[in-house]
Amino acid sequence: MGGYGSGFRGISKRTVEGCLTLSAGKLMTLGKLKPNFSTFNGSLTWTNTQTSEALASIGIDTDAGDDAGTVRLHYTRKNAGESVDYSVRIVATPLPWGGMRWWFICPLVVNERPCGRRVGKLYLPGGGKYFGCRHCYNLTYTSCQESHKYDACLGAVGAPMGLSAREVAKLLKQAKW
Repeated sequence: MGGYGSGFRGISKRTVEGCLTLSAGKLMTLGKLKPNFSTFNGSLTWTNTQTSEALASIGIDTDAGDDAGTVRLHYTRKNAGESVDYSVRIVATPLPWGGMRWWFICPLVVNERPCGRRVGKLYLPGGGKYFGCRHCYNLTYTSCQESHKYDACLGAVGAPMGLSAREVAKLLKQAKW
């Protein structure tokens, strides 16, 4: 650990924040996904929160039974001008206080193996064709990439005092900086 060549190389993974996100929870909140709800036909539009510009839209058809069903997604990829139309399986689990929580079953196939993960969100990164889970697309969160951003600086500050970067960070938190 920590040997020659280890550490940050200036290459970062793609983040979920840079993708279009389809959330089962959001579909539930909008009333587009609930038990015994057959054939909801509608659409969703993603907008830039700063400019209110429409970024993308997707057609969604929902067919749900008591605890399983499908969500049909249909959209046109802007860059490729290609129409995409496929179904994603959904399942529901009961909540301890009543009601159901809906999940997507990731439809992607990676290395000739279907993923099949039960996930709350599906992502479509730039250049992607299908929505899939963050594991299949090898996505991370921006906060994960920034969590050790200042370690070198903190290490340099702490070195004359015999403190590690972690110890300096702990002292700064205690001082509420």
